[in-house]
Amino acid sequence: MAGHGASLLLLLGLMPALLLAVRINSKGREVLYLAKGDSVNLGCPYVLEPEDNGPQGVGIEWIQITPERTGPENVFLSYYDHHINYGSGSGLQDRVAFVQNDPSQYDASIRLADLQESDTGTYQCRVKKNTVAVHEVIVTVQEKPAVPQCWTEGELIWGSSILLRCYSGGGASPLAYQWAKLADGYGGGRLPSGTIQGRAPGDLLIRSLTEVHAGIYQCRVTNRVGYSVCQINLSPAPRGRQAGIIVGSILGSLLLLSLLGLLIWALICRYRRKECQRACSDCRSSSGGTMTRACNVCAHHTYSPHGISYMQCQHSDGDERAAALICNEGIRHQVACPAL
Repeated sequence: MAGHGASLLLLLGLMPALLLAVRINSKGREVLYLAKGDSVNLGCPYVLEPEDNGPQGVGIEWIQITPERTGPENVFLSYYDHHINYGSGSGLQDRVAFVQNDPSQYDASIRLADLQESDTGTYQCRVKKNTVAVHEVIVTVQEKPAVPQCWTEGELIWGSSILLRCYSGGGASPLAYQWAKLADGYGGGRLPSGTIQGRAPGDLLIRSLTEVHAGIYQCRVTNRVGYSVCQINLSPAPRGRQAGIIVGSILGSLLLLSLLGLLIWALICRYRRKECQRACSDCRSSSGGTMTRACNVCAHHTYSPHGISYMQCQHSDGDERAAALICNEGIRHQVACPAL
């Protein structure tokens, strides 16, 4: 009994010391999944017991624990004697800060900016007074899904089947795909009847297209840290209307080609007319005579079976000779002809 009484007295004597403790007002260990490039606040609010009137100030340390890191603890941010100290070697120095300007005012929370995948790890907040209180946050930084691509396979004709496809080329696994038909372009709506999941995760098969299936469809790709979307507009048409559109497109293309051909033909005629005029001028200057008749390149060209235009020149001595203009692949050659 004497020994039991002594133990009880010792316990009662230690109780005031046990009350001189710091306590962190947070849940137990937190687990966060965050997107690359985002920012986050890691909470660490604390309280001091009223009986704690110790002379020493509050000390705060933030430690990063990663599987790859060995050796001494990585204290990347600390607070002692009213001074904030930044560690080195963690790559966090330029992206971390206390939320409060004075962390001794019962809040040791920090803010991490521009998160990188290398920031994944366990973050431990330690608040020291007469005792030490510890709070841990497990942070996993991942890349959110890349913006997906949406496209269709099949004919947009009533009564046919069409496959809506969606694919995201980046992001942390697992990726989940979900299709929805937008209601008036806003928000997600129900999928109409006749739609079933395709073989691939991002496929949506629509059987027997009707006007009910017309509208905007949105594919949403999600993972643990975010989502991305793409949209596609379906406008199915009746078979007769579709055939009319195809025929109209063909006729329009043929008309465009015809107009282009006429333009090229007009340019060629204009070029030959200028060549004929230039040849007439050369003939007049070389012979010193006068032209007996006007030069018409189109008439001469159709008259000549080999693309040769003949022009007559009247010399001063009455000797009539012919000058020939030979057109061969756009190259003009002037040759002398024998006397007529």
